[in-house]
Amino acid sequence: MILAFPSPYERLSRRVSRAIQSATCHRRQQLVIMRQPGETQDDWSRLMACLAREAAVSVISITADDILLSWRARATESA
Repeated sequence: MILAFPSPYERLSRRVSRAIQSATCHRRQQLVIMRQPGETQDDWSRLMACLAREAAVSVISITADDILLSWRARATESA
């Protein structure tokens, strides 16, 4: 069986998702994400656009390579 490797975009998306989950576990509702070496500007821009479309997420550009993400806690997270 041959396993498919995730694309660079999928790896970036997973990295950001893990960071968000970690912040949520620590009850923080914001974090700074930085583009890492080897992550293309196209993939970075694509993911930031995707995140910006989410109603509960605020994406604030700090520089071309880092952003501040913030979000509201869900009712189940605040209890």
